[in-house]
Amino acid sequence: MIELQGIYPALVTPLRNGTVDLAALTRLVERQIAAGVQGLVVCATTGEGATLTPDERRMVIDTAVRRCGDGSVVIVGTGAIPTWGVLEAAHVAADLGARAMLVAAPPYVRPTQDGLCAHFAAIADQSVLPIVLYNVPSRTACDIQPATVAWLASHERIVGIKEASGSIHRAQQVVAAAAGNLAVLAGDDPLTVSLLVSGGHGVISTGANVVPAKWTELWRCWRAGDVLGAAAIQAGLLGLHDALFIESNPGPVKAALHQLGLIEPEIRLPLVWPARPSLYRIAAELENLGLTVAQVVP
Repeated sequence: MIELQGIYPALVTPLRNGTVDLAALTRLVERQIAAGVQGLVVCATTGEGATLTPDERRMVIDTAVRRCGDGSVVIVGTGAIPTWGVLEAAHVAADLGARAMLVAAPPYVRPTQDGLCAHFAAIADQSVLPIVLYNVPSRTACDIQPATVAWLASHERIVGIKEASGSIHRAQQVVAAAAGNLAVLAGDDPLTVSLLVSGGHGVISTGANVVPAKWTELWRCWRAGDVLGAAAIQAGLLGLHDALFIESNPGPVKAALHQLGLIEPEIRLPLVWPARPSLYRIAAELENLGLTVAQVVP
């Protein structure tokens, strides 16, 4: 089992000429580790996990695990719908050294809450890895209700939940439902400090791709009891957050990393590269943070 606390960037998957750019991925992982994050999430929404081939997923997981070493937790996302598909992905990830699986509510099929309980319990019963639930109803059209979280929290192999409903009230309900039995991680960057104050344990962050050092400084402030300092850092990142979600994730965050000279300007269909007005908005927010923009439009 693992204890989840802190900053976990949801890492992008850099592409070059249509395939995974392992050299750029290595640099991104090392940049995050140097900043002091507690772990990484790969092959999830921000990592375009749904568009990666099985071989590409293996390459991404293997690279992240090897570069992280023993000091950081690698959590692997799965967008699989069938229960058996999640279990298959978990076995592959475990063989490559991952420490946990991030498992979203099944998209498209819209199971009932009883179906969600049965699905997640079956995965937890048979998985070789601990499970982090992922509630993101805006993407899955399926909402893991607090009562369902309370029921699942008693399972020893379910260790956390990424709560991305966008509501601090819901997040607080989830903290109460978890009753200390699993870690509650923010899935919406701007709600991180509010969730921590409410009893949460950290964040799985998109913005940490861009400014990991600011996020680890926020965590250090929180751990030191400087709540106002942590809140001030988060407030300073609100403009960047808005820019990173001006279009469908991960287009804007990949654009930001390209503008910083860290990755090539590639994304997989059905997503496309952000439009020119979005690119200028992203560049402006980077410059507001004192970052050097190498190139705005590819």
